[in-house]
Amino acid sequence: MFEEKASAKVNLCLQIVGQKSNGFHLLDSIVGFTEFGDHLSFEKSEKLELTVKGAFSDQIPLDNSNLVLKAAELLRTLNNIKDGAHITLTKNLPPSAGLGGGSSDAAAAIRGLTRLWEINLPALDELMKIGSDLPVCINQKTQHMKGFGEVLRIIHTFPNLPILLVNPLKKVSTQAVFNMLENKQNPPLSNYEKLFQTKKDWINWLLLQRNDLIKPALKIEPIILEVLQLISSQNSVEQVSMSGSGATCFGVFESKYDCDAAMKKVQRERPEWWSVSTEIISI
Repeated sequence: MFEEKASAKVNLCLQIVGQKSNGFHLLDSIVGFTEFGDHLSFEKSEKLELTVKGAFSDQIPLDNSNLVLKAAELLRTLNNIKDGAHITLTKNLPPSAGLGGGSSDAAAAIRGLTRLWEINLPALDELMKIGSDLPVCINQKTQHMKGFGEVLRIIHTFPNLPILLVNPLKKVSTQAVFNMLENKQNPPLSNYEKLFQTKKDWINWLLLQRNDLIKPALKIEPIILEVLQLISSQNSVEQVSMSGSGATCFGVFESKYDCDAAMKKVQRERPEWWSVSTEIISI
């Protein structure tokens, strides 16, 4: 049996810098991956099967729209594989939450199945057929992502950062948020020093960046503002923003102790929301 972790994908900043004639948006984003995430296991089987368990298992489709099954079928087609696999997905991340859960699961499925079937990873253009987040999710390293999601550079000096994730358990459609984005031509990320070494250096730089999708997301799900305000009220929080198209928001801390304490306060005040204290793992 093989196992893979599908980390939450967090857009620490996300700036929309253009739109092509085909409708695809051009992004400029720093993407990090957390210690916390979904879990997948893979066993040999005569046919392709998917079992889903965990806190959000009842919200995961088991038909052809499931990205894990799409990824598995893509690998079988590309490599002319007749064997199947039994995949077990433990779903710990809320779906449609701005955390790239489906794409991270699909990327983990590709990593796990290439090991199970002893094949190579597919090419970048093949990954993009499943979704634009697949390439960035394959290696789960902190990366600077541009273009449609296919232009990637690993940031080797990015530190591990304690991060509080909070979601009001409201699903937000990525497509709907992009459709409501008024300005598609926003400034790109400001230049950052490749030799930044400390958490404070990176946090100070992140504070100057944006998520251009917050404004349209608030129009669709106003409760996101309450999430941002609650995180902002926590002691020692540094950066507060929204990940992806929402509704998950986050707070970055220098200390994991402060991050854990903030999570406990959020859970006391809003026990009906989903929250977790984890870390962006880069080193």
